[in-house]
Order: sequence, then C-alpha cells, then structure tokens
Amino acid sequence: MLRVVVPPQPIVTPADIAGVAVGDAAEAALIAAVTEEIDGPSGWLGRALGVQTIEWTDWIGCRRTTLPCRPIIKIENVTAIDCDGGEQVVDPSTYRQEGDCIVVAHGAGWVTSNRHRIRYKAGYNGTSGAAAGEQQTGAVPERARQAIILSVQHLRSLQVESLYLKVDEVEGVGRKEFTLSEVASKVIERTCERLLSTLRVYS
Repeated sequence: MLRVVVPPQPIVTPADIAGVAVGDAAEAALIAAVTEEIDGPSGWLGRALGVQTIEWTDWIGCRRTTLPCRPIIKIENVTAIDCDGGEQVVDPSTYRQEGDCIVVAHGAGWVTSNRHRIRYKAGYNGTSGAAAGEQQTGAVPERARQAIILSVQHLRSLQVESLYLKVDEVEGVGRKEFTLSEVASKVIERTCERLLSTLRVYS
C-alpha cells in the first residue's frame, strides 16, 4: 500500500499558463487535479515529481528492493509490523539506501516480520541544496511540467466538464479540492503520452 504523508508543493502554478491570472484559484485547483492524475502514488506515471513524503507498506522479501515512485531522496525510517499489528522502528544500521533502492544488511532479523512500512522522501529536489543524508535528484523534468500545462490548456479549450468537487470546507480555511472526471482523465493521458513516455515507470 502506498500513501502520501506530506504532499508536494505545486510544480506548475497559474502564472506558468498563458492568459491566466497569477492568483486564479479555480485554475490552481485544475492544475492540482491534473498533477494528481500523473504524479506520485495516485498517478499513472509511476514517478514522484514534486518532493513528497511517502509511506509504502509491504513485505520486503529480498535483500535489495526498488522503492516505488522514484527518484528517492532519502529513506527516513523503516517499521517492522508483526502478525498481531505490533510495530517496531528498526535500527537504521541494518539497512542502507542505494539510489532508488533499500538494501537490507545480512542477518537483519526484522525482515522476517509479517509486513514492513518504509517512510521516505521522493521527487525532484533541484540541483543544489540537498540536506545532509539526502540525494540530490535534480530539477523536475521540463517535459513533465509542460505535460501538465498542455493538459490544463487542452481541457480548457475543449470546455470539458473536468472537475468534480471532492471537498468543500467552509469553516476554517475554506479548503476546496477537486477530482477529475473519467473523460478528463483520458484527455490528460492522451495529451501527456508522447511527452512522458520516457519518464513512465512500469511496475
């Protein structure tokens, strides 16, 4: 199971799209919905674009395992979960990160646990300024940003009924979130396919 613990900051903003006002909230919501179709655990690209913290719960059955949603910036911790649901954070000296993989040390007893939960940072964190212990994974590929921009422009030009209101919090911060219709999702995938074909990760 994959889930986002800390979501990414937008890699495209309304200011990046021609003819759109900088603070256009509706356009920002559309950008977020399009990005969600592509990026991270919920997206079909199989890759993390914006920097995000992810938890992956599974069983690590081999010594070297590639983590989902590359590129991996840093493994933050690993938790072993027993059959009764008991959890124990494992000693970080019993594993290491190599590129996008977790490598378990020989003799690490926790690998026999029922399940494992790995928390890690993933995405493109720029060309400089990585914190200690983090990999510098580079800038977000420009073709990924352009794919999002083109998809937003395409949906607007077709006047597709692309958004369904998912969350509408009036009290407090007044948060609104949207999800895309099936028709809009297909438009995005067709628009992005050629641009993102070399970035797509197949599991």
